Amino acid sequence: MAPASKNSGESRWPFSCSSPISIEATSTVPSSRGSSPPLSVAAYSAKPPRKVATPLWTTAKLRRTHAAVSQRLQDALAAADFPPLAWYELLGAVAEAPERRMKMGDLAESLVITRGGLTKLIDRLIKAGLMERAFCDTDRRVSYATLTLAGIDLLEEMRPVIVAELDRSFTANLSTAQAKDLRRALEQVRASACATT
Repeated sequence: MAPASKNSGESRWPFSCSSPISIEATSTVPSSRGSSPPLSVAAYSAKPPRKVATPLWTTAKLRRTHAAVSQRLQDALAAADFPPLAWYELLGAVAEAPERRMKMGDLAESLVITRGGLTKLIDRLIKAGLMERAFCDTDRRVSYATLTLAGIDLLEEMRPVIVAELDRSFTANLSTAQAKDLRRALEQVRASACATT
């Protein structure tokens, strides 16, 4: 399934690939003093202020890095006339699940997205013939997202674009040891953030 020609003037997917990813880069951090104005996260992009805790500065850096890398991936997909990054992430998550199907609740948690947002996204992929929705035989309240053959084919077409862009914007700037250390550190943070109390 080859991408449509860029000279045709039409995209084969029902959306605008050029739409920017919405990232809240100027969210505020509550001040410890009621009389002080809120502090912008963007203010910590250069170096950590002396009185600001390191985790706050690190989180701001992480948000900005994620936004930058995600935008480059989005632009690369758009240039190749592919669906947006959110489609790739959804297809990839389901493809890695047993039998290439996943409970909607588990999928929403995996993608860090609300169930309402996931439902709308799934509806678009179903309309495009890339996914199907199935219900549990014993409990109709439980539904599954299932990958179709067309969804598998599209995922395989999109993956080289993603890998190539990650090599240019991310992997090329880190050694193997640095990449392993970063992955380990991020996994520790994720595990701590997701832990129940």
